[in-house]
Amino acid sequence: MELQFSELGAARLVVRATSQALVEGDLPLPEGRSSAEVLCADGSVTVTSTAVSEGAVTVEGRVRVELICRDEEETFAFASSAAFRHSLSAPGAKEGMEAEAHAALQTLSVEQTGTLTLSAVLDVECLVLCKEPLRVLAGIHGAEDLECRQQSFETVQYAQFGQETVRIREDISAPDVAAVLRASGVCQIRELRLGGDTAVSEGTLTVTALTVGADGKLAQLVQHVPITLETEADAEGADTAGCSAEAEVESIGLMPIGEGSGLMSMEARIAVRVEAPQMEHIALPQDAYAPSLPLACVKEEVQLLLRGETIRFRFGASEMMNIPDGMPECQRVAYCMARPVVTSAAIEGGRLSVEGLLFTRVLYQTEGGMLYAFTEDIPFRCETTSAGAFSEAWAQVRTVSATASGAGRGIEFSYTLQVSAQPYEIIKTAVVTGMEECAQTEMPRGVVIYFAGEGETLFDVGRRFNLPRKRLTDMNPGISETLADGQKLVLLL
Repeated sequence: MELQFSELGAARLVVRATSQALVEGDLPLPEGRSSAEVLCADGSVTVTSTAVSEGAVTVEGRVRVELICRDEEETFAFASSAAFRHSLSAPGAKEGMEAEAHAALQTLSVEQTGTLTLSAVLDVECLVLCKEPLRVLAGIHGAEDLECRQQSFETVQYAQFGQETVRIREDISAPDVAAVLRASGVCQIRELRLGGDTAVSEGTLTVTALTVGADGKLAQLVQHVPITLETEADAEGADTAGCSAEAEVESIGLMPIGEGSGLMSMEARIAVRVEAPQMEHIALPQDAYAPSLPLACVKEEVQLLLRGETIRFRFGASEMMNIPDGMPECQRVAYCMARPVVTSAAIEGGRLSVEGLLFTRVLYQTEGGMLYAFTEDIPFRCETTSAGAFSEAWAQVRTVSATASGAGRGIEFSYTLQVSAQPYEIIKTAVVTGMEECAQTEMPRGVVIYFAGEGETLFDVGRRFNLPRKRLTDMNPGISETLADGQKLVLLL
């Protein structure tokens, strides 16, 4: 008897670890600036590396902070960042394993205490994965009557065809803008064309800027700029069905062109990634027996991480906000920002729902020209279909645009969010990794009338009575693999 094996490359989840990380530190002011009042603080978090050790995962990254401040002379804006290093307990993790880390900025505050002091709380989740091939039973040489029950799974892996950073320059309309204090951008790709070794992405870059007008007043500028991004993409001979492109703005700058031209020069660096989903089929042996040999299965419990295709959609809404009591009435809104925080992402009946809060900050001027700011947390919920048979999802939400308008004590707030979510499922199952000899079970001889129990299959009956499934079908013509509760079978032992 010689056991035969195969190796499967399925991603196995060893442990999922979650934790919160506190990031604190001083943020230096730009050269020439001294004490400053913080009017608005926005931020994001990026994971730069993960390292797995015995029973732990260490995550490193940076928190980027964008500030709008005011000193005794004027309003100004600048960006800064702080590094973080955080360790999570991960029982079962071992050196050499891989880890995927997701970090989200939960809270962010910057206080003026002589210096600018950052305090941020991050939600950190790590998946520790064993990427070594899974060795499973494939057959037994000399046991042609081996019966095996398998369960099949599907998961999606993404094949990357190209990744490149593209520089673009455009002139955009900006009447009466004298200076730009802060600018940000979000890309949406609508169409992708592959040809030869090139990928052409067509989409829209939404630009949001805090500007200073010729009259010295602050104002918000939102522009939707059509863009074409051409990148290298080596997809020759590959399956490009469902191919898509992701574009992320790495940096963006705006500068007025001359006095009174009504135009601004925009320069941006956009990172483009071209990829396509590749469906992977996984068949795992979960039980086996050989009627001619006294053998017992050797099994191992595994956790499979199964992924679905990424879901992308946009969601927009409007809300009414009121100026808080004790603050003066608004004469005009100068600027608005909104930082989304996802509180839950769930799939039920193939429908994905994402919930969260928009931490919204509004800057407004009074009739006397004074600048005030207030904060309001606005809940959001967005849904979409086509999430498949998965039960969970990782979701990332970005603000495409956030604007506010109105006067008096009521302000109308409008926003558009870009949602990217990956459905997933963690399956716990037993896998046959070998066979070992055991005592021969004595079976009665004769004709047996057997009534199937609920959920039983031909494999279950054959294993119980040590019979090949072919003999069962020969004795019970027309019978199917899945049996009905109480279904009668005739067995000749």
